[in-house]
Amino acid sequence: GCNGTLITGADGAALGTGAQNTIDIEAGCTTSGTAADICANLTLGGYSDWFLPSKDELNLMYLNIGQGAILGNVGGFALDFYWSSTELDLFNAWIQNFYDGFQYNDIKINSFYVRAVRAF
Repeated sequence: GCNGTLITGADGAALGTGAQNTIDIEAGCTTSGTAADICANLTLGGYSDWFLPSKDELNLMYLNIGQGAILGNVGGFALDFYWSSTELDLFNAWIQNFYDGFQYNDIKINSFYVRAVRAF
């Protein structure tokens, strides 16, 4: 979302909240090119229902298809940080580290990786 703007409703962290967070971010922040905007406007493989995952959704991806997965990094994640759609406050949102699995909050103006997901 927009740095310095509190996005009402974009604080869902649990599984299943990323899609609504993305909708809320798009409604409250008209700046193009944000992490949520990239995901919300993506059309790939004939699908256009992509969204920016929540904090817990990203962690589940780390554990199951990322660096923490038993089968290895089948998701092809960089050993770096990825934005979630879970906002902390006006200036910060949650990120997932795909190197060590830890989650942090960081200022919204920083550049990190984005992984668009969709429910199926």
